[in-house]
Amino acid sequence: MSQYLLLLALIPLSCFKLTKIFNSTDKWFYRGLSVGLVIAPLSYGLLQFTYLPVIGKFLGMIGLLLNLTHGTAGYFCLAGSGCFEPGVLLSASQLTMINLVNGVIFASCYGIIGYSIDRKLEAERTDVAWH
Repeated sequence: MSQYLLLLALIPLSCFKLTKIFNSTDKWFYRGLSVGLVIAPLSYGLLQFTYLPVIGKFLGMIGLLLNLTHGTAGYFCLAGSGCFEPGVLLSASQLTMINLVNGVIFASCYGIIGYSIDRKLEAERTDVAWH
């Protein structure tokens, strides 16, 4: 069932394509938002592929690395706020809450990074236009 989380990869892929088609001025902002929204559940979905022989181990390793960096922020926020006890087995609703908090955290982080990239590219375009 958690392999359906890989379908979330369609959101950033479609955002990348749509910002390219419509030539958006804030394309890196939108791309950062879309990647930040789905990076934590997508990494958890990749982690579930370790049962496949060769390519699954590679995808599982990528999922593990991404989940170690993106999965812990929401867990520690919710465990620190007292929503659940740390160190116990998590239910599906708790995993959903963790991924929702991770989506908010990383969408804002990656959105800010994308916004700064857009402003830097805009400043370079206007600087070239003046010369």
